[in-house]
Amino acid sequence: MADNQQLSLILGNATRLLDDARLLVEHRRYASAFALALLGVEEIGKVLLKSWEAEGPLAKAKERKTAHVLKQAAVANLLVGALLARTFPNGVDWATIDFDAVTKAFNDSVEGELLVLIRHGHLDRRKQEALYQDDVITAVEDGFAELQIGGMLKIASDAQEALASPFNRLAARAFYEATVLGVR
Repeated sequence: MADNQQLSLILGNATRLLDDARLLVEHRRYASAFALALLGVEEIGKVLLKSWEAEGPLAKAKERKTAHVLKQAAVANLLVGALLARTFPNGVDWATIDFDAVTKAFNDSVEGELLVLIRHGHLDRRKQEALYQDDVITAVEDGFAELQIGGMLKIASDAQEALASPFNRLAARAFYEATVLGVR
């Protein structure tokens, strides 16, 4: 069971990793900054997963995914929960909602695109490629990392902010279990 002290330590580690990533950006070390920022995001995901497990066991995933991808997906779903709250600040009128339009809007959102990148393992692969240079084909060039690091730091910042809302966490768990674990 996750206690508040453990969760605070993990969040502190996320903040440290993100601060280190920002320092690396100042020194134009973009690939390493990208990898550290994504590790910080994963620490936020770890907090979510541990807190959800403390509330009640999560269903088992139907498809095997790495712990890294599960933590990334938890954060992406937290951001989707925050998007839901922004989209429907006064609640949902179930009688008039246009499900097709809402589905399209969510799929086309930055949060929806992030979920797709995570689901297909692209984000995790990029982190590995930023850390380990095996060949020219898979190497993460600083140009790519420079373009992506701002987005990764924004994801982390938005996730830290969204974590404060019980609604966002509750919605995130529901989305996580439906989309990542395949629970219907």
